[in-house]
Amino acid sequence: MNKPQNYRDIIDELVDICKKCQGAIAANRAISGIWNFNASDVNQDKNNTVLNKLSIGDREILAKMLRDEVVCGIFETLKVLEKHRVEPFQNGYEDSPCNDFIGRNAIPTWEWPANNTEP
Repeated sequence: MNKPQNYRDIIDELVDICKKCQGAIAANRAISGIWNFNASDVNQDKNNTVLNKLSIGDREILAKMLRDEVVCGIFETLKVLEKHRVEPFQNGYEDSPCNDFIGRNAIPTWEWPANNTEP
């Protein structure tokens, strides 16, 4: 199957969002026990208060939940793009773009197929 390079680039960027950006930011805040060091509004201050009440084990559970929600949001977005046949997400190397995303996100050694010949 030939896919344009931007397909791979987009999937890889979505994986980076999970591992380095939003997927990591909220999780790191939860684990640290501080949502916002400079909380200036009531809601952010409440977040800090709640996190401080949790044990480190509970904060780690919350962090995993937050990371998983970012992954779920991206997965659901890819399903919509596939359903509506938006280029280049009508299909994927592993049947669905969702499967390609999950493979790249969950398995560090998962590599793109070598048969991509488009620039």
